[in-house]
Amino acid sequence: FVFNVNKRPVGCTTVRKSWEGRFQDLLAFKEEYGHTLVHDSYGPLAGWVRNQRDGYRKMKAGKQSAMTAEKALRLTEVGFHFDATRVRAGTNRHEYG
Repeated sequence: FVFNVNKRPVGCTTVRKSWEGRFQDLLAFKEEYGHTLVHDSYGPLAGWVRNQRDGYRKMKAGKQSAMTAEKALRLTEVGFHFDATRVRAGTNRHEYG
C-alpha cells in the first residue's frame, strides 16, 4: 500500500474551485438558463448552491458560517434565491437546468 498525499484517486474528476470560481459558474448557468435555480442533479454547482443556502441560514441564525454579508449581497444581486422551495413551487421541473 502506497499513500500518496495530494493525489486524487484514478477516475476522480471533482475539481475544487474557490467561491469566486463557483460564483462565475453560477453566472454562466444563469446566462444559459435565465435563472439561478440550479437543480440538485446539476453536479458540483448544485452542491455549491446548496452550501450557499445552508451557510446563509446559519449566518442569519447567528451561527458560524463561511457565508458573509458581502457574498450574500453578491448572490442577491444576480437573482439568487436563498429559499428556493417557495420559488419552485408550482413550476415545471424541466425548466431548471
